[in-house]
Amino acid sequence: MRLHRSIGAVITAVGVAALVVGCSSAGAGSTSNAKSSNRTVVTGAKACTQYGKNITMKVGFSESGATIEDGFKSIVSSFEKANPTVKIDVQAKDFSSSLQTIKLAMSSNNPPDLMQGNEGWSIDGALWQANLLLNLDPYAKAYGWDSKFPQSALTVNEFSKDGKTFGSGSLTGLPQGIQYVGVFYNKANLAKIGITDPSTLDNKDAFLAALDKSKQAGITPVMLGDSEKNYALHNISLFNGWYVTPDKINDWVFNKPGSTYDDAGHIKGATDMQDWMKKGYFNSDALATSFNDATARFGKGESTFFITGTWALGDVEKALGSNAGFMLFPAGDTGIHEAVGGYSLPYTISSKTKYPDCAASFLNYITTSDAAVQAQIAAGRPSATVAGLDAPVKDPLLQQMVTQYKKLNADNGLFTWEDWPTPTMLTYSGSQAQLLIGGKLTPKQYAASLQKNWSDYMKTKK
Repeated sequence: MRLHRSIGAVITAVGVAALVVGCSSAGAGSTSNAKSSNRTVVTGAKACTQYGKNITMKVGFSESGATIEDGFKSIVSSFEKANPTVKIDVQAKDFSSSLQTIKLAMSSNNPPDLMQGNEGWSIDGALWQANLLLNLDPYAKAYGWDSKFPQSALTVNEFSKDGKTFGSGSLTGLPQGIQYVGVFYNKANLAKIGITDPSTLDNKDAFLAALDKSKQAGITPVMLGDSEKNYALHNISLFNGWYVTPDKINDWVFNKPGSTYDDAGHIKGATDMQDWMKKGYFNSDALATSFNDATARFGKGESTFFITGTWALGDVEKALGSNAGFMLFPAGDTGIHEAVGGYSLPYTISSKTKYPDCAASFLNYITTSDAAVQAQIAAGRPSATVAGLDAPVKDPLLQQMVTQYKKLNADNGLFTWEDWPTPTMLTYSGSQAQLLIGGKLTPKQYAASLQKNWSDYMKTKK
């Protein structure tokens, strides 16, 4: 799957080349040496037993979807069986709740030993700048992560030691799985509107016609849940992909000077998002509906389509069974299939942990072990590792997702999350998107406001 390598190439092209990681040695438990690459690493059984017979590590979990959470807890149990001196305390929150508390939790005197954060400046970048994350470079060398993961999976989790550059420098986290945003559909509802071959929807005009047919049949065309003020951004990004190339989007995300969001393509994308709400393509209560409720309602047959990330695959399949299908968002004016995504939320290690080697051993296990690869497949997504890309998949819906993923790769159509480029972009753009969808901002005002946030941040980097 070429995608993983192509992201890295794009990042390098915009001037944030990956840094080769090296070995190291310093103690943890203090933020003063968090970014040090001087650390003596202990691996194997002693990675955990060196700390005593009974230790407990707290792990913050914040991914969407009950299936993914169940899968994570299963692999935690597997690690505990292999390491009987260790107990893992999983502290699970939904993503939006975690966003509100993660910085406070990680800066406390007793933070989680590992935390699932988010790539980019808003979460992991801010924690790195505050010396709250452990430099993982020595562990990358000790465990061979540079060969176990595609370079792009590492690059999007790297920051420079001075905290000014994203996309190069020291490794701060690792993802478990691959994920991107596409279109789930309900085959039974498609049949009700006369569509028995979903492949015919891989065309912008045909897809829009299906939305109209669904509405005319009294079925909500697209389910959306954005009460958390971030999931609508994924839909907007797909609209942007109709008019803006992946390279231009990535340039802006990775702070390339001269990049802009305030252009004709992004304004068209914002216009489509607003128009879909006006036309009744989305459920009328989208802004007050949570992501979990939207997933459940789609699973109950309330809409024909659900445009969201592949993290919902397990829950959708549980609800709809063989009636569930998945496709890419149809190609737009750029002529290629485009999608926003890449990797799942990364796990980082607190600079204050008393058990750095054991935490790194756990991180290695939940991401690279054979059990981890199978756990990701069971959760409805491929593992982010090199080995995981070619692991056998039997589940029909996951096979469909992987096939569509290969099509996306063939088009070189993947671009990164547009909430990454500034420390405040995630929360700011999420709030602005609600104003856009609610008709309180024009598409031009929306695009200009995001560009101002970006430009103001760029001034601080000089």
